[in-house]
Amino acid sequence: MSKVAVVTGGSGFLGRKVSERLREIGYTVYQMAMPGEEVEGKWFFIGDICDAEEISFPENDLVVHCAGVLESSHPTDEMMFRVNYQGTVNAYHEGIKKGMRKFIMISTVSAIGPRGTKERAMTENTEPRPDDVYGRSKLKAERFLEKRSREDNIDIIIMRPTVLYGEGMNLHSSGMKTFTSINRGIMPLVGKGDTIFNLLYVENFVHAIMLAVERGTGFRIYNVSEGPYTLREVIETIERSLGKKGHRRIPKPVLFLLARFFTITAPLLKGPPPVSMIKYQGLTTSVWHLDSTLIALELGFKPPFTLEEGVDRTVVSYGWGSNTGGEG
Repeated sequence: MSKVAVVTGGSGFLGRKVSERLREIGYTVYQMAMPGEEVEGKWFFIGDICDAEEISFPENDLVVHCAGVLESSHPTDEMMFRVNYQGTVNAYHEGIKKGMRKFIMISTVSAIGPRGTKERAMTENTEPRPDDVYGRSKLKAERFLEKRSREDNIDIIIMRPTVLYGEGMNLHSSGMKTFTSINRGIMPLVGKGDTIFNLLYVENFVHAIMLAVERGTGFRIYNVSEGPYTLREVIETIERSLGKKGHRRIPKPVLFLLARFFTITAPLLKGPPPVSMIKYQGLTTSVWHLDSTLIALELGFKPPFTLEEGVDRTVVSYGWGSNTGGEG
């Protein structure tokens, strides 16, 4: 008899891929979608993780909690905490009610905050000090789970990825913005471009999650990254795949002024600013340099796809580039 898994955010970019892989390794998978989402198939069920009374999981062995809201989609601070923190609390308690033995939460590097340098990558032992509401909401959820791990006899694994990209990524995500900026020839490049700028191909991250499903025990937090890659390396790899130049050299002071301007005027915009102070930091310093040695040592994580392979698969899937006939 197969084990049963519940995947929250099961209709999303990551949730669909996680669900597919779980089925491949023998799980019966139920994918949770939000009210109003158009989904098909008997394995989907509807529920709002923000409302504990609106959630009803099937009996299960495993919950992979992919549901969340990105800051790039421009939610209010209240919504960020309601979805990312309270949603995690609700999903966890519902899982416990239905027999769950393992809970895997998809968190983010932002829960640590921009604390890396080129010489010193952030590890799981780096003291978290997130700079934005997204990171703080995820960190609060992490701390809730750490507390529960001391009280409940189940495995709780927290995964902190760097910027995800790949086929089907969220239109507002940092990964999509990186690709579309390069495709339009407007990606900023400051100085030598030797800033650490890690992307994580979604299939590599799904592989890491499967390792946590099969081997993860107790309470653990795992950073998940590739590379480390430099900004120039990422830009040049995507440019080669697209078959075009995709960057513009911008003096650091000019980029700083643009970031300050858009940050100040952000409340007047309908969406997130094209350049924020956090993005400025990521383009000019190695603050998001993340070390994933622990998951390699404990779970045997090694990315199955190279940067070049992940980029090529993504470009082809969107019909971008000189070899696909699309301009995006």
